[in-house]
Amino acid sequence: MRRTLFAALLFAGCYNPDYASKSCIDDKGCPEGYFCVAGKCSPSSVSGDMSVDPRPIRSEVEVRESGSFYMGTNLPDGLNDKPSFLRNVPAPYFLDEREVTVADYRACVDAKVCDKPVTGAFGTQGWICSYAAEGKDQHPVTCVSKTQAEAFCTWMGRRLPTEAEWEFAALGKNGADTINQRLVFPGSLGNNACWNQNGTCPVATYVRTYLGQIVTGDKPGFYDLLGNAWEKTASPFCLYPAETCTTDKFSVRGGSGFDSDPQVSKATSRLADRDVKDYYPNQGFRCARTAP
Repeated sequence: MRRTLFAALLFAGCYNPDYASKSCIDDKGCPEGYFCVAGKCSPSSVSGDMSVDPRPIRSEVEVRESGSFYMGTNLPDGLNDKPSFLRNVPAPYFLDEREVTVADYRACVDAKVCDKPVTGAFGTQGWICSYAAEGKDQHPVTCVSKTQAEAFCTWMGRRLPTEAEWEFAALGKNGADTINQRLVFPGSLGNNACWNQNGTCPVATYVRTYLGQIVTGDKPGFYDLLGNAWEKTASPFCLYPAETCTTDKFSVRGGSGFDSDPQVSKATSRLADRDVKDYYPNQGFRCARTAP
């Protein structure tokens, strides 16, 4: 008995579990002393004790509100956004200030975490996928699938936002059955967004907004929630007011620089991607994460 107890204590003293194989989304998913790096728990906050973290530095903005808000609308001028329904404000969360750029995504490809997206011309419209296109490093990365977008966000310790998180970041509690209140920019579109450009623009070219209001550069806010690139979300494309459904479609939000139709300029408007493998030259993404 004494020999068995001694062996057990000896084993316990020497046992050092390898948490590096544990998958994670952020640091909260790792034991104390470990950090979430490239989707795995690591004893270092960088990707190797002596190496530089290859992940790009990306600013994120916290949304911490309470109460309820109206998603969708009862007006006929939007797209796939009827009827309006009341739902709780999302739990506190962070959302990227900007859409993921070509340069950001290339860092993930170079780290051998993300797959290289489709490049070159797309379809018969003369549209071009931004990855590998000359002079597009600071444009939204496009022609990425939902699977590829999720891989990037996981590498960053984040995830794709839900539709509710995206719409609340765009409108706050302003979403209602008044046309102007459903615009990311109060009153009118104007020259506030990368819109009707027959292509994408460098991110953060135009003004920033926060919960449906234009804000100055010294305040937290988001760029390109309207225009530049449609943004993929984590949410299934359900008919309102259902929030969950059985479908292989998921929602994309926000319009793009290729668009000119006022119907899709509403922050409530939404499109459906048919499959997680779908990709288009007018679609990109940004990441989110749940706040502590």
